Amino acid sequence: MMRLIICLSVLVMHGSIAGCNESGADASRPLVVYASGPRPLAEALAAKYTEQTGVPVELFTATTGQIMAKLEAERYNRRADVVILASPIAAEYLKRQGRLLAHVVEGSDRFEPSWLRGSYNSPNGAAVGIAVRDEIFREGIEWSDVFGGEPAWRVVMPSPTRSGSSGEFVLATTIEHGETAWDMFAAGVAGGLEFASANSQAIAGLLSGTYDAIVGAVDYLILSEIGRGAPIHLVFPSSGSVVVERPVLILEGTRREESARAFVDFCFSHEAQTLSAEAWLIPADIQSRSSLQRPMPDRVTPTNSEVGLERLQLTMRRFQYDLEGAKAR
Repeated sequence: MMRLIICLSVLVMHGSIAGCNESGADASRPLVVYASGPRPLAEALAAKYTEQTGVPVELFTATTGQIMAKLEAERYNRRADVVILASPIAAEYLKRQGRLLAHVVEGSDRFEPSWLRGSYNSPNGAAVGIAVRDEIFREGIEWSDVFGGEPAWRVVMPSPTRSGSSGEFVLATTIEHGETAWDMFAAGVAGGLEFASANSQAIAGLLSGTYDAIVGAVDYLILSEIGRGAPIHLVFPSSGSVVVERPVLILEGTRREESARAFVDFCFSHEAQTLSAEAWLIPADIQSRSSLQRPMPDRVTPTNSEVGLERLQLTMRRFQYDLEGAKAR
């Protein structure tokens, strides 16, 4: 998240991301896809797409912040055709810079309407919840329980300035609840809330017994551990959970426009939606969600990528200084 903030700040100063303006499609050139994790899903999508179309895919996987930095570094020598991000805010930024090629998803009536924006469309999403060890699990756990409500619990939170999913959770919560959200976060720090530099560090602490709960845990990572037999539960509070869309977009000026559009449509195909569900992500296909063998949020905290982009820097700086910095001091 901090890398993303820095990248967006740099891009604002430079203006729009420039690139080569190639004309026509080079049929001998592979489709270049930059994708955020989970890496196995990106690799499966690329392989299946090539199998079905015969179009080779050159895949680069990294975090959203790293991908945004790479796009900036390549602004005079554009390489990517399609980008998959784990942040609609990053996609919104690229849209504002005029860097995206609009695309209408086929069969759009089957998918979550708010996830289809034309400039960028989200074939799946990840929900942010609370992961707890089996021995302390109970029904009805709320955000207030882990933010200072249960003093006996040892609670960790992936740093919102380093974890994109945790950062999106903080951003959406503060937009919806204002100062009440900041009071809740401050109560957590006062009650002993610790911060991990990454989701993996927080999960390792939970599995080892160092922590009793992770607040701001991204679903697909926790559900993967549960699937491997980890003695933990994933909880979505009834008051609401944030679902972070994972948009796929076509960069304006691509030399493989037809193949790029076909790749986006493939991401919304039944096969690709099944791959998303198997990776423990929430598919955009509304009808398929009822058959998912996984917990789902009862209420989704509303998010707004346009407002989120406006407030990103200020919110993360405030969290880092007032909360993470206070913990360090």
